[in-house]
Amino acid sequence: MNDDIQQRLVWIELLKKTKNAGLVCRRCGITRPTLRKWWQRYQEFGKDGLVSQSKRPHSSPNLKVTDKV
Repeated sequence: MNDDIQQRLVWIELLKKTKNAGLVCRRCGITRPTLRKWWQRYQEFGKDGLVSQSKRPHSSPNLKVTDKV
């Protein structure tokens, strides 16, 4: 298992154990939005949801199409 996934799983397990997001964030050095993101992905997809996803946009609406393209 990837180190990033293992770390996120530690956050999730600690949150399940303590039920205190503030404590988990302080102890692990992460922000609440970050914890919330991984918690929601874990709730929806389980361990598979803890895999990093691409941040690349699906489209480029401001892309200018020219003759070269």
